[in-house]
Amino acid sequence: MEINMGIIKVEVNIAEVTKAVEAFRINRRKALEVFSSEVRSAVTDAVNRLLHAEMTLFLGTPDGRENKRNGYEEKQYALKGIGALQVRIPVDRKSRFNSSIIPKNERMDPRLREDLAVMHLGGLSTRTLSLMSKRLLGVEVSSTTVSDSLDLISDKALKWLERPITRPYWALYIDGTNFSVQRRGSTEKEPSLVVVGVDDDNRRSILAIEPGTKDNVSCWQSTFHSLINRGLDPSRVRIGIMDGLPGLENLFLRTFPGSVTARCWKHALGNAVNKTPARLRDAFAKLAQKVMYAQSEDAARVAWSALKEAMGADAERAVRCLEKDLESLLVHYRFDRSLWRALRTTNTVERVHKEFKRRTKAMEGLGERTLKCIVAFTALKLELGWQRGAINAPYFNNLAGVKKVEMESTVSALLH
Repeated sequence: MEINMGIIKVEVNIAEVTKAVEAFRINRRKALEVFSSEVRSAVTDAVNRLLHAEMTLFLGTPDGRENKRNGYEEKQYALKGIGALQVRIPVDRKSRFNSSIIPKNERMDPRLREDLAVMHLGGLSTRTLSLMSKRLLGVEVSSTTVSDSLDLISDKALKWLERPITRPYWALYIDGTNFSVQRRGSTEKEPSLVVVGVDDDNRRSILAIEPGTKDNVSCWQSTFHSLINRGLDPSRVRIGIMDGLPGLENLFLRTFPGSVTARCWKHALGNAVNKTPARLRDAFAKLAQKVMYAQSEDAARVAWSALKEAMGADAERAVRCLEKDLESLLVHYRFDRSLWRALRTTNTVERVHKEFKRRTKAMEGLGERTLKCIVAFTALKLELGWQRGAINAPYFNNLAGVKKVEMESTVSALLH
């Protein structure tokens, strides 16, 4: 029985099939190895025939006339899904032939290079991928090859971080973070400024991840101006959620007229608790959470009065720490109730840092280019996930499925 599959013809012998099935029953692992070897042999033969035919067609073109074959050049070529093939590249006397099937100097299917880049950005180090490449891809590759594979996607990833801003955003989460990077046996900090916007559909989007120190107001001013130059409409921004950097709130209000600023409850409460006597910390935190999770702004102010009365002079420093930012801490109550949970903290920015840390945990060392690519990849992955749900929507029930879709969408966005 014959099965025609385009350029590959498969002949099936019923008696041999029966023997093969029996071999699988006896020792499936060994049978699979034999089967893979035979498939690889068949594919190698098909590729070599195709290369031979390609040379024949070339010799019939103007460039190939008065030219002749001059033997073959054997080399190993890695084909995705098959592994390493020992192919024979035809050579012509005038050295004009360059195969479209397997170009000169190419020893790996470009799809495999894409896979290397994605796995590297997914958290596997160049060294780990090099050591495991034979098992993962069917061919051994060097650490340099893994690193060079980023060239396929680095430009697209970096350009995405600087893309034009075409949608209006009414809320901005702004916070600084330090990406921890392992280099030469030591941990270095890469300070970065992160801005996440919320559009009119209440969907989050990463607008900026730029080098800069979060305690430097001038750095933030440069970042805000960059956002506006890329198309952000400052008149549409209604709120900025941030940490308590001195001067940042005033800068934000000047840059985005008509907006208000909100302090991050997580940071503010943490600072206040640290100033509370140890014996009162639990009580202080519980009373503060009643302010944070009140049913209305009026109820929150009543809860605040109760906290001040209960703490009295025993936790005066902690009370003052929260009181100086009280108006900014209660701003979220002026927005729709469904948005309160999202507007209370800068946890959205913390998610960027957490995802980056998870992605780089297993990496022994990162160069500057790799670091930028991973930051961009992390941002794009989060972006694609966030675009599937509004900040006031119910929590995803199927996180595993969502993460799988996020990864596939990220890869597709970067490679196509």
